[in-house]
Amino acid sequence: MGELRIFFTTDLHGSDKCFKKFISASQFYKASVIIVGGDITGKMIVPIIEKNGAYISKYQGVERVMKSEKEVVEFESIVGDSGGYPYRTNEEEMQKIAADDAYKDQLFKKLILQRVEEWLTLAEERLKGKGVECFIMPGNDDIFDIDQAFAKAGVVENPEGKVIELPMGYQLLSSGFSNLTPWRCPRDLPEEELQARLNDITSGVRDFKKCIFNLHCPPYDTVLDEAPKLDKDLKPVLGLGGTPIMVHVGSVSVRSLIEKKAPLLSLHGHIHESRGAIRLGKTLSINPGSEYSEGVLRGAIINLKDDSVKGYLLTSG
Repeated sequence: MGELRIFFTTDLHGSDKCFKKFISASQFYKASVIIVGGDITGKMIVPIIEKNGAYISKYQGVERVMKSEKEVVEFESIVGDSGGYPYRTNEEEMQKIAADDAYKDQLFKKLILQRVEEWLTLAEERLKGKGVECFIMPGNDDIFDIDQAFAKAGVVENPEGKVIELPMGYQLLSSGFSNLTPWRCPRDLPEEELQARLNDITSGVRDFKKCIFNLHCPPYDTVLDEAPKLDKDLKPVLGLGGTPIMVHVGSVSVRSLIEKKAPLLSLHGHIHESRGAIRLGKTLSINPGSEYSEGVLRGAIINLKDDSVKGYLLTSG
């Protein structure tokens, strides 16, 4: 019996560059299963305002004045590659966006859905007929509106809430929901609700020794869930030397489930700073971290054989 090679990444947050690298990962890393473990959408609109025959935009603290279509297209690519949503507009609409939260929210959802649909189309073009199994899961940050796009997808499957059969007798159990965060994201849940949700999914597992947990939230109190402590204004609390004080923010339910069920492998994301791999009992748990805003795709290659992990490698590129 041969080996199954998986490529796993997470927290792309709208980065076009990272998604294109993900789609190429199956060929580059010779992986037959590729997975995005949550948080696929971006966080902000970047207006590009038409004014007096030019386009003006402020991005990352710098105002840019663009006088040609070529300059605008290049800027849109820069914004898209770092996860933002460039949006051409005018001063009149900008006033409406600033004054009308409902209009702004509707526009944001439109741009999010547009990019998700573009990604799914690209995956269809690049992966169809290649014998690659591709799973892309929304995470706690992602609005529920995007789920409808996956329902129409061909090559890509949203594995949320499922136990999916993989080659060589392995199974993939997935959920992008998280314990509560300070931002109260769309798929945040109290620990007791998250625990119940995860327990329900495990009923479909045939053999945990050949099961892969794809859980967006990492297990609590590990090197995989350390994030900066925040004050009441959601600003990092600094310690000696001005460095952020780190605290554990992962899920107690996720850790309990891993320790109780002892899957072969558990894959996580959510906490960008906590790149690493550990053993929780017999389970290898991995968080590849995220550097999406720089267009860097952090990931993990994992080779499985029988009921063991033959090897893994954290990747960056």
